[in-house]
Amino acid sequence: MNLSRQIRKVGFTLIELLVVIAIIAILIGLLLPAVQKVREAASRLQCTNNLKQMSLGVHGHHDVFNRFPSGGWGWYWVGVAGRGTGKDQPGGWVYSMLPFVEQKALFELGGASGSAADQAGNAKRCETTVGLYNCPTRRDRGPFPNGMGYSYYETSPTPAMMARTDYAACAGDYKCELNSGPGTIAAGDLPSSWNGIAGEIPLMTGVVFVRSEIKFSDITRGTSNTYFLGEKYMTINNYRTGGDPGDNESMYTGFNNDVFRHTNTNGPAQDTPTVTNTDRFGSAHAGGMNMALCDGSVQFIAYSIDPVIFKLQGRRME
Repeated sequence: MNLSRQIRKVGFTLIELLVVIAIIAILIGLLLPAVQKVREAASRLQCTNNLKQMSLGVHGHHDVFNRFPSGGWGWYWVGVAGRGTGKDQPGGWVYSMLPFVEQKALFELGGASGSAADQAGNAKRCETTVGLYNCPTRRDRGPFPNGMGYSYYETSPTPAMMARTDYAACAGDYKCELNSGPGTIAAGDLPSSWNGIAGEIPLMTGVVFVRSEIKFSDITRGTSNTYFLGEKYMTINNYRTGGDPGDNESMYTGFNNDVFRHTNTNGPAQDTPTVTNTDRFGSAHAGGMNMALCDGSVQFIAYSIDPVIFKLQGRRME
């Protein structure tokens, strides 16, 4: 008997191995989209929750001061401790909401004395991130490089990094920035310093804008019909670079398009790789974006929304 004929060979042939690999590749290909959908659903839910927590902070602020936080002075200003949250506060809504989103220590950092310690505190805040202000679908919380080398009044040294936000307050349906603001605290306290934009203030139709002090009673369209906060449009290629002119500064700045948008923009839009728009609301989500209304609710707004309806939703009055 030839024993060699009775020995059965064990193992895969090359063809069998290739078939197995092909089957595994097909299964992975089928699985990945499902995993990505689950991940995006979780990220969108977190984004919704971020806006809900900010809405609660807005209402908490109104409960204490009987008004919404102000929009600040301009793009050369960041939050300055000791000057409240109204028209005398150079920083914008992100700064003024800090005590109402469990960030009181960050709110109290620095000051307006002009001392080296206060200016260093103001500069440090420019770099300090708060996870609540970033959408996980788009990017992590940073901080991100200060690629343009921006510096601000009452801050020193120039921040090397920047905390940036994916959310913007609704300035209405007119503009989302005007100018850099006065050059000093003392100048900002003079009514005459605001004469140059006095004619534009009445055109601000939203609930937060330069030196605003809007109350619930000022929202005559109804709080459930008026936007307060939402996701801002960005260019995909500049999520981390600071190369988008609507995302190149610290999130603690005053009235400017890094932290404000308006609704007179032919509706919101999904982020794209190259097209820049510093006025528009938008997001990295497919199909639409999240907006928080003045009643505290958060709605998913389709990119296909009627632009006329979207524009009107940015107005606090009829």
